Amino acid sequence: MVTQQDAGQGVAARPGRRDPQAVTRGPDLTPSHSAALKARQRLRNRATLAVLLGLVALFFAITISRISQVKDPQGWSRPGAIAPVPTAPSR
Repeated sequence: MVTQQDAGQGVAARPGRRDPQAVTRGPDLTPSHSAALKARQRLRNRATLAVLLGLVALFFAITISRISQVKDPQGWSRPGAIAPVPTAPSR
């Protein structure tokens, strides 16, 4: 049995047990708390952007340095083209 008090809090019909899929409403934020929350989210988003751009730059630099080690452009598609193993001529 759900009482009027429990209905707004997402409590299950059985007393003492909570519904794990119930959606409850959080506390209302004041305008100052809301602005502070948005500022923290903006800061976190910018930090995430900086990390992602740093990873892109790192992968680009690694790719360019590996490509520059290959003397023969046709060797780019061959396995082991970065450090080819010298082989003896066949007879």
